Amino acid sequence: MQQEKELVKQKAKELLLDLLSIYTPSKNETNATKFFEKISNEFNLKLEILPDSNSFILGEGEILLASHVDTVPGYIEPKIENEVIYGRGAVDAKGPLISMIIAAWLLNEKGIKVMVSGLADEESTSIGAKELTLKNFNFKHIIVGEPSNGTDIVVEYRGSIQLDIMCESTPEHSSSAKSNLIVDISKKIIEVYKQPENYDKPSIVPTIIRAGESYNVTPAKLYLHFDVRYAINNKRDDLINEIKDKFQECSLKIVDETPPVKVSINNPVVKSLTRALLKQNIKPRLVRKAGTSDMNILQKITTSIATYGPGNSMLEHTNQEKITLDEIYIGVKTYMLAIEELWQKS
Repeated sequence: MQQEKELVKQKAKELLLDLLSIYTPSKNETNATKFFEKISNEFNLKLEILPDSNSFILGEGEILLASHVDTVPGYIEPKIENEVIYGRGAVDAKGPLISMIIAAWLLNEKGIKVMVSGLADEESTSIGAKELTLKNFNFKHIIVGEPSNGTDIVVEYRGSIQLDIMCESTPEHSSSAKSNLIVDISKKIIEVYKQPENYDKPSIVPTIIRAGESYNVTPAKLYLHFDVRYAINNKRDDLINEIKDKFQECSLKIVDETPPVKVSINNPVVKSLTRALLKQNIKPRLVRKAGTSDMNILQKITTSIATYGPGNSMLEHTNQEKITLDEIYIGVKTYMLAIEELWQKS
C-alpha cells in the first residue's frame, strides 16, 4: 500500500508540475496538446481531441472522469515546497485532472475501462462540455473533477444567465443636458440589483458598463452586462421578465446560459463516492455550490453524476492556488474505489 502511495505521489508531482508549466487560459487549451500526447503514449490511453473545442479525451468506456484543462487568466510560476505544489490551476482544476488521469491509468492496468477528459473553456462558456453532449457520447456514470476539499460531494449547482443590454439616447452638451443615459440606467440598475445573499435567493449583478466618448457630451449609447444566478427552485422566466420590464427602451440579449442542476443523493455516483471516502475513514459531506460547473452541462448525457475532487475550493481563482501530494493521492484513491464499485455493479 505504501509503495503504491509513493508511486502515485511521485507520478502526480511529475505530471502536475509539467501541466502547470503550460499556460492554458480559456480558448488556449491547444497549448497542452503535446502533454496529452505524451500521457496517451506513456499510459496506453487512446487520445481523441474534439475538433470544435480542442478538448482532450483519454481512454474508453462507459464511465467518464471529467475535469477541465483551462484556467482563469494569470500565469503563476509552478513550484513545489515540502510536497505542496503551487501554480495557476493547481486547485482549479489541474490538480483534480491529474488525479483523474492517474486513476484512469491504474484502473486501465486492472482491466477496468474508464475515460478521462480535459475539457476546454469551463471557466468561460463550457464549450468543451457542450461539444461532448453534441457528439453522441453517452455514459452510465460521470464524476466531474472540481476542487471540493477532498471531502465534499457536490450534488447541486445554481444556474447562470449572461445578459447583454444595449441602450440608446440623444446626446447633448453636458453643460445643458436635460437627460443623461448614465444616470437613467444607473437608477434602473439599482432597482433590479439583487445582491448575492444565500443559495436559494437569486442574484442579479451588473459586471460591465460602458458609455460615453467625450468629456462634455452625454452618451448616445450604453452597454451593460448582468450576471444572473439562480437555484433550481427559482423561476428563471420571472427573473428575465423583471429585467425586461425595467429596461423596456433597451435591447436585451442572452449571450450564454447554463441551467441549474440537482441530483438525487441516491444516484449511483453519489453513493459510490460516499462509500469510497468512508473506506478511507474520511467523513463525506453532500454540498451545493453557488456557482456553476461542467456538471450543469453534462447532466444531459447521464442520469448518474456528481462532482468531487481534491483541493481547497477557497483557493480557486486566487494567486495562492496550492495542493498537496497527499490531497492528490486521496483524490486518486477515491476515484478508483468509486469506479471499481460502479464497474462491478454495471
